[in-house]
Amino acid sequence: MQLSEINSGTSNVNGIGKVGNFFHTYFSDTADSNEKISSKPREHTDIEGNKVNEEFGDILSFEKRSGAPIQVLLVGHMDTVFPKTHSFQSPQKLDANTLLGPGVADMKGGILVMLTALQAFEASNHGGQLGWRVILNADEETGSHGSVDTLVSAAAHADAGLIYEPALADGTLSRARKGSGNFTVVATGKAAHAGREFELGRNAIMGLYAAANRLEQLTDLAQGITVNIARIAGGTVLNVVPAQAVLQFNVRCHSAEQQKALDSTMKQILQEVTEQSEVAFELSGSFSRPPKTISPANQLLMDWVTESGKQLSIDVQYKDTGGCCDGNNLAAAGLPNVDTLGVLGGQIHTAEEYMLIDSLTERTKLSLSILEKISTDGDRLQALSEQGKVN
Repeated sequence: MQLSEINSGTSNVNGIGKVGNFFHTYFSDTADSNEKISSKPREHTDIEGNKVNEEFGDILSFEKRSGAPIQVLLVGHMDTVFPKTHSFQSPQKLDANTLLGPGVADMKGGILVMLTALQAFEASNHGGQLGWRVILNADEETGSHGSVDTLVSAAAHADAGLIYEPALADGTLSRARKGSGNFTVVATGKAAHAGREFELGRNAIMGLYAAANRLEQLTDLAQGITVNIARIAGGTVLNVVPAQAVLQFNVRCHSAEQQKALDSTMKQILQEVTEQSEVAFELSGSFSRPPKTISPANQLLMDWVTESGKQLSIDVQYKDTGGCCDGNNLAAAGLPNVDTLGVLGGQIHTAEEYMLIDSLTERTKLSLSILEKISTDGDRLQALSEQGKVN
């Protein structure tokens, strides 16, 4: 509950620092070395059409036996979706096994699972063959823009990735994931008096409305493509034809090929609407989360998780999801990973977020078993990963 009481919304750098200090104390006792890494700032366009330079909290890195022949990368994030101004700030026990609170499932509880599993692993006799690195980033909830380079660099030196996002609400683990991109369109028209010179104006809101309609029609559920028109703002007073409007939207799809085609089509749509409406558009943003597809090495790692679950009488099931996480970027970098090894719970990203307290123990045992399996059979995973790179 102590961790949940510390607000660590992505924009709350001080709060993330406090959470980081907590984890620094406990992980440092288990690791050989630790490091604070500065997140890269991100420039983006806000809903007012302004260029904004966004700063993120520090990334924490902990390493053990960096020279061991088999390496595991364990990843978690310290930020939550709840800013300091959100009403949801305090945890409370709903019953003996249910804890309600910001970040209890996503993913402060998951990081505790990771930490406890590593402590148990180090107390076992399996350690010599396996080295590990923990990375706790501070900006996963907004796309890991400031930490993705650190994660991808770490992935190049690892054989398996374990990520501690919460399991799905029914306890199922994620398999393949869609890729995702966030985009902003700034529309620039021409202001005019709405009564005297209406015909001289070029309405940025109406131009943007036409573009939004076209963009939304790219949604194709059968092909796994969704375009969510999420936010729109613009205009000043009612007797002025609006000269500026801003649209923000999210796009998700199954494949890199779809992302490339959608990127081209979106630009074409904006060009066509410009020609029709005489409203200019500036598109910014990108597909920052590549799709997570399942390689043979990734399937082997997932099978090991299933086997570990059976040994503990845990029924591990997988299903594909439209959600994204750092597992997307690590998979795209060639690292097989399982990305929902955290606690059981639900209602994440809402003021009803909760975790099941007994899942802390269950999922710790599962992670310990996985680490032991990788330590024993990691050379099989290495061979399969290398074969995939050659092919």
